[in-house]
Amino acid sequence: MKALILGMVLLASSTSAVAATTAETSTLLVFGSFRNVQNAENWAARLQTLLGTTIVVAEVDRADGTWYRVQSLRAETLIARRAESRGIPYWRLLDSEVALERSSRAVNPQAPSRNPPPIRIASETHPDPAQHKVSTRFRTPADWEVDLGVQSRAFTQSGFAGQDRFQPSVSARLEYYRTWDNDRQSLTVSPFLRLDVEDSERTHFDVRELFWSRVGDDWDLHVGVKQVFWGVTEFHHLVDIINQTDLVENIDAEDKLGQPMMHLSLVRDWGILDFFVLPGFRERTFAGEDGRLRLAVPIDTDHASYASAAEELRTDVAIRWSHHFGPLEFGVYHFSGTSRDPLLTPWLQPSGQWVLRPHYTVIDQTGLDAQAIVGDWAWKLEAITRSGLGDRYAAFNAGFERTVVGAFGSRTDLGLVVEYLFDERDDEAFTTLFEHDIALGTRWVFNDLSDTQALIGFIWDVDTDEYVINLEASRRLGDAWTLLLEGRIFGGADDPDAGALLQSLADGDNKSASLQRDDYIQIELTRFF
Repeated sequence: MKALILGMVLLASSTSAVAATTAETSTLLVFGSFRNVQNAENWAARLQTLLGTTIVVAEVDRADGTWYRVQSLRAETLIARRAESRGIPYWRLLDSEVALERSSRAVNPQAPSRNPPPIRIASETHPDPAQHKVSTRFRTPADWEVDLGVQSRAFTQSGFAGQDRFQPSVSARLEYYRTWDNDRQSLTVSPFLRLDVEDSERTHFDVRELFWSRVGDDWDLHVGVKQVFWGVTEFHHLVDIINQTDLVENIDAEDKLGQPMMHLSLVRDWGILDFFVLPGFRERTFAGEDGRLRLAVPIDTDHASYASAAEELRTDVAIRWSHHFGPLEFGVYHFSGTSRDPLLTPWLQPSGQWVLRPHYTVIDQTGLDAQAIVGDWAWKLEAITRSGLGDRYAAFNAGFERTVVGAFGSRTDLGLVVEYLFDERDDEAFTTLFEHDIALGTRWVFNDLSDTQALIGFIWDVDTDEYVINLEASRRLGDAWTLLLEGRIFGGADDPDAGALLQSLADGDNKSASLQRDDYIQIELTRFF
């Protein structure tokens, strides 16, 4: 609890300093800026479909050249809520900021929509509304797309249990979106399939989204299977709790399973209230015995146990209030239901083999996520307090990102990320590796025609000296292909003791032992249709 209070105090201190110098009101929402106009129009067309509102591209003259900024026509809180629910980053233009904008061009809804996440440029602002010259063309009532991917992981060593060094797989994702009733009703369908050569548990199918939406003047209702994202920090999304993690997809826990829900949003002048009723629970996916990036002891997902008598049929609930004051945006929520993080308990199978069984407890969790963007700086905080896993405990992630536009006199944007990850359970925090860690990262956006980007991160446990080095990079190849590169290096821990595996897994100073042989590089080529 002291950690949570400290995190809130730190945020309040920085917010007070901001509030003393900033009292502007936001007028527009910005979803990225590009050097290339076609890239900007492609991203705007995609946003127009996802957010159900008119998105324009504004041409902005700056000292370092012309930029094309993707933005809304107005700062409606409903637009911001839709962006947050889909994990789409945005920032607000403030009245005190100054920029010269010559025109706005309409989006072509039929343009290709295959681009990485948008680029954030600090210290940009909105124009005088009279300077806008907008010709509006709305998106088509129905839109669909298909992504086909080929992925290969190459590990530097064979696995602890003799797993292969190479792990190829293929994937397919379909997204269908249809709207009617003057755009007030819509249907979203997004199934996902992966076929893995080595790991049968990684071969899986999931309906990421399948929901109907109804939009009112000051409310928004979604019913079906949906994904909802919360969080602002880069390296660990502590507050994100609605959807279950699809751990076989990626160990970074950013891929999520679809969650059945009824989701009602009420838009008011004093913020947005989100109500969630979550019937049915999704169990976490884990790599199989032949898979990589797993614990040294296999996990038996076929015999999961629950603290609730209703087991996976229990209905969870959540409520969240989000709002913004000037440059500060925040959300406060409470969740009551089955924990998405299972406890792994030893179990001796009839065959005589020891395995780990997931056990899902019932928790109550209160969380806060907040972000204040001031010039080139973005100050971030995620904090929670949770009961249901032993004594109530608190945890937080806090840090900042500094963006340097035109780094080293080039067209490249350089982002510097610093975060501190804390969990007051210390060595007893076996549901996470991040209990007392420092994370450093650098984000490179090259602003070229191929939308080349790279993020390099380093997470270091200051108590145990365990560390993880991350690499994520992407580049567009032509109009229909994307190349993704990912890699991780694990260090600072010892291999688990082959003669005492269960005891090794309980070593709080050696939590990443099972991953020490799993350094890998991953290449994925995706074709968009």
